Amino acid sequence: MTTVHAAVAEVLAGHGQALFGVLGDANMQYVADFINGGGSYIGAIDERGAVMMAIGYARRLHRVGVVTVTHGPGLTNTLTSLVEAVRSRTPLVLLTGDTPPVPDYVQLLDVGAAVAPTGAHYRRVVAAETVADELSAALRRAQADRLPVVLDIPFHLLSREVILPRRPGPIPERQAVRPDPDALDEALGIIASASRPVVLAGRGAALCDAREPLLALAHALGAPVATTLLGRDLFRGDPCDLGVLGTVSHDIAIETVGASDCVIAFGAGLNQYTTAHGWLADGRAVVHVDDDQGRLDRYTPVTAGIVGDAAVVARAMTEQLEAAGHSPSGFRSPALADRLAARDPRADFTDASTTEFLDARTAMIELDEILPADRVIVSDVGRYVIAPWKYLHVPEPLSFTHTAAFGSIGLGIAAGVGASAADRTRPTVVIAGDGGAMMGLIEFTTAVREKLPLVVIVVNDRCYGAEWAQMEKYGIDPALSLIPWPSFETMASAFGGHGLTVRTAGDLKRIPDLIAEGKLPLMVDLHIDPAVVIGDIR
Repeated sequence: MTTVHAAVAEVLAGHGQALFGVLGDANMQYVADFINGGGSYIGAIDERGAVMMAIGYARRLHRVGVVTVTHGPGLTNTLTSLVEAVRSRTPLVLLTGDTPPVPDYVQLLDVGAAVAPTGAHYRRVVAAETVADELSAALRRAQADRLPVVLDIPFHLLSREVILPRRPGPIPERQAVRPDPDALDEALGIIASASRPVVLAGRGAALCDAREPLLALAHALGAPVATTLLGRDLFRGDPCDLGVLGTVSHDIAIETVGASDCVIAFGAGLNQYTTAHGWLADGRAVVHVDDDQGRLDRYTPVTAGIVGDAAVVARAMTEQLEAAGHSPSGFRSPALADRLAARDPRADFTDASTTEFLDARTAMIELDEILPADRVIVSDVGRYVIAPWKYLHVPEPLSFTHTAAFGSIGLGIAAGVGASAADRTRPTVVIAGDGGAMMGLIEFTTAVREKLPLVVIVVNDRCYGAEWAQMEKYGIDPALSLIPWPSFETMASAFGGHGLTVRTAGDLKRIPDLIAEGKLPLMVDLHIDPAVVIGDIR
């Protein structure tokens, strides 16, 4: 026999799960059991941050993230991050618990009702003897549905005795889905008749290692390749890689896709940003491949849809095209490759740097060159993001994520802490605006405590930048949005980390030395001018 709280810890340990959280009455017993049993636990300062750490961990490792908080306000503090997990399709289990059965208990809350608007699944443990099975089922459902599951383990059950749970089996990976032959034939008919095709890959394609099958298909079709933002750099190194497609595309990508007559998208959501508000589907055929039927036609009307694994479908398409003697088009041309190779990103804009401010676009191009090539990038969201989203690269797509799915600033630092905890072998670089950094700053102390190789670049325009732009639009003095923040360099040092203030490109060049010297975690206060128009992703 054992207790419910010991059973919870044993199931988590059996699944090999790391655990993030904030302690309270609803969870401190099983967290203690988990730690005492050798489990990896990282305690956050705030519940919103704890969930974001689990999200960063899950997205970096492509596995279920697990986080635990107490009841009442412990749960309500997670709701913004929980919606972020739902909208980003992150597999996550959030453990909480109903309050003690005491009338008018101060933290009393209807857990199911609180969770419902977020879109997360909700499960409640109703009997002590089912807790192990319920927790294992929650982990499996989160993985299968790519969504968070909130598991309510009521406080009054924690000390009850149960039979020692059986050793849990591994969480099954999603299996490759083979396409329906008729759907494949329909799509191939459209693709084979195209004279200017483009192959587009999203994060779903990266998750199933589809780079080589997709490049083989692109060569068979004579098609340039491109990615979504979350699939970024899947094709890096290919001479006809157009980069990220959508509202952050460069001019050659826009021109090339504009001239295309067919886009074949694999594992891509085709949302309004990837499609540039529908432009992608305007006047050209769109073939959409995804292993989730619910994703087809969700955001963008498509000419043909195929349910299947990106790598499996790409191989099947290539085999059938070759068997039919299909000749590649000339759209994937040496001339296009030469233009892409000669492209200078600095030609996209006029550098607005001064002795007081560095242009954010110039800064990101410089950072792309001087940061360690083997890195993880985590982006918060804000007006500045078009600069890192255009100019910062990663070694492969799973080394990049953002916290923009719900449009909330302030989530990036905590997500970066989770991603860094998942992979301590290389630096994780968080790009955050000054407002978002101030919101999430407290979790920098978690990075300090855990001695994580984290670098936080604060793009600091001394205001809420989007509001500056909107106030100008409405004829209101934008200076009203200015906020005299404290020095981020000073705050980083006060928290036990390291700081650097950057106003010029020369100042940026100190970052590699600080990383090499182990001056981590590091917070870089990058001063930019709020009056400089960086661009817009809307």
